Amino acid sequence: MKRSLTGIIAAVALASTVALVGPAAMAKETIKASGASYPNAILQACKTHFSGADLVYTSTGSGTGRSQFKSGATNFGMSDAPYKAGDAPTKMTYIPLVGGPIAMVYNVPGLTKVNLTAPIVADIYLGKITKWNDKAIVAINKGAKLPAQTIQPVYRQDSSGTSENFTAYLAQAAAGKGFKAASTFNSISGVKGTAANQNTGVTTAVKNTKYSIAYADLSDAMSQGLATAWLKNGVGQFIKPDVRSSKAFLAQQIVNKKGVVSFQYTAPIKNGYNLSLVSYALAPAGRGAAADKLVAGFLTDFVKSCAPAEAAKIGYVAIDGQLRTTALNLIEQIG
Repeated sequence: MKRSLTGIIAAVALASTVALVGPAAMAKETIKASGASYPNAILQACKTHFSGADLVYTSTGSGTGRSQFKSGATNFGMSDAPYKAGDAPTKMTYIPLVGGPIAMVYNVPGLTKVNLTAPIVADIYLGKITKWNDKAIVAINKGAKLPAQTIQPVYRQDSSGTSENFTAYLAQAAAGKGFKAASTFNSISGVKGTAANQNTGVTTAVKNTKYSIAYADLSDAMSQGLATAWLKNGVGQFIKPDVRSSKAFLAQQIVNKKGVVSFQYTAPIKNGYNLSLVSYALAPAGRGAAADKLVAGFLTDFVKSCAPAEAAKIGYVAIDGQLRTTALNLIEQIG
């Protein structure tokens, strides 16, 4: 039976369509991760950079990231702090993935620069310093127009690695004020302020509240256009939170063979911004799941390629030196 020219053209078109959706054009595999809101912006920037798979990352907070990874709900997790002793799942490894400063963000009309110290920050959150023109703040801000307005502190409500690093910093740099490392900020006795969820919630609250102050990642502070305080470091310098100053501090911190960093927040590091953290990937090791190779591939690409290219643009520190060497060695354990 003869076939019409129209039928032949349709058949050829159909064959071409089938060819286009063959293996080369099929959608990439997906890896799921959740956790810390601190690295969310850089993970979103890098999620499709790795050609082997697409990343779906849900910013939930470090506490949820740890619990979801432990339960097997995700292929890997993100946390700005390690598990508590005895809580970590078996067959896992930490990967120090990216660093950066925790910025003290504030909203005070007309105040373009303000110096602060760890003891002053601690007293603000304890309700002992309540005005922007408190004598302790005035003493280190000669000539600044500090208003006689009530300070409105904001803090993280959810279980947060940012909070844990911030409170650990205050425990060292504001020793004697009663702070200890805590992932839930309001578990510290006597703290004052308004609670908000995740770093984006904190920075939004500050943007919408005059005379407020809070701690958050630099990336979200930048995206909200918020001012950031200069903090006194271990050599007595007041330092702005940025990539260069945070990198100077992180370069002097010690990372153990398991990938966990021991922070010395009072370390005398010239030009270093001491209120900085490292965000960890919580990765499977020795489980043999099908997605594990994809996780290893994504994390390798992140450390070697995407973070070095993209991190500094949005307020993060791409790890290098011993941190980078340790991370790449630990990625080899994934599988």
